[in-house]
Amino acid sequence: MSDILRELLRVSEKAANIARACRQQEALFQLLIEEKKEGEKNKKFAVDFKTLADVLVQEVIKQNMENKFVFIPGEKIILRLCPTEEETVELLSKVLNGNKLASEALAKVVHQDVTFTDPTLDSIEISIPQDILGIWVDPIDSTYQYIKGSADIKSNQGIFPSGLQCVTILIGVYDLQTGVPLMGVINQPFVSQDLNTLRWKGQCYWGLSYMDTNIHSLQRLDSTRKNSEARSQMTENTSSEAERSHPFSAVISTSEKDTIKAALSRVCGERIFRAAGAGYKSLCVVQGLVDIYIFSEDTTFKWDSCAAHAILRAMGGGMVDLRECLQRNSEMGLDLPQLVYHVENEGAAGVDRWANKGGLIAYRSRKQLETFLSLLIQNLAPVDTCT
Repeated sequence: MSDILRELLRVSEKAANIARACRQQEALFQLLIEEKKEGEKNKKFAVDFKTLADVLVQEVIKQNMENKFVFIPGEKIILRLCPTEEETVELLSKVLNGNKLASEALAKVVHQDVTFTDPTLDSIEISIPQDILGIWVDPIDSTYQYIKGSADIKSNQGIFPSGLQCVTILIGVYDLQTGVPLMGVINQPFVSQDLNTLRWKGQCYWGLSYMDTNIHSLQRLDSTRKNSEARSQMTENTSSEAERSHPFSAVISTSEKDTIKAALSRVCGERIFRAAGAGYKSLCVVQGLVDIYIFSEDTTFKWDSCAAHAILRAMGGGMVDLRECLQRNSEMGLDLPQLVYHVENEGAAGVDRWANKGGLIAYRSRKQLETFLSLLIQNLAPVDTCT
């Protein structure tokens, strides 16, 4: 099973190379953008775009992995990769108005072999039946930020509100029978830029959670962090008054509802961050930059959440349905309503079939989530949570 995860990581890195190559020349990049058709659009946006990078990335992942997984397509593929680099050049030339140099550069990246090594991954010895595996892929999450291409956005305590850093490639593997996420890969293609060459470097995060095995790429970092926390507890507590009175931090969408924002301000105080991209906001929780990612709308989808959900499960956290959490009676000992990935929404059409209809909360610790929910519910004005 480590072979499949290693292949997912390798493919995600190839996808990141394509995303970077497509973004390299602004004039060329404008040729690669088209507006999504009505059935493909996210209703959150008045105009929603896809790029050739989306299509190339999705097709590369599909071509490499379709013999190992059941694919449920989020968007229709409109481009088939050719078996040789020369044939792909010819195909891309038709898309790129005969731009031979650009076509050759992209074809080279598409067909380039990529290796990926991780010592933590090499230690995995686990067997999962391959016929139970389904996969969700978001080839370019935060397409708007990808198209806009801002490279000079400053972070707020490590969190970028917008810009290329918010772009992610998301690959999530789930159990076809139960809908439980098992493996996740988040590739962040644009992490740091060399100011001389203007070339970008990225970062990849992964996690696996199956039966009694929970392993992820941040384990060594987590171990260092826990040792640091233990040392700090032995010294004088220097937390600010604000942190003691508002113990939680959260990342939200700029489009979050006013009722949620008002409640969060009472729970988190000033420790609320706004950021673009569902994948990136989830990654902020994975990285430990915030405690919670909360979103009350129904405009994220299974391909947005599956990868991060799998990684968070491996870390002892998860991703739950917000609406069901608000309706849940914790005193009855009801289980937390984890998101699942194998059942479409009854009566819905188009991409809405796979929407996270009740919104979501991503978290790293169940104990933290329970406390956070208790405070959130106390501070929410009376609202109809069934809408």
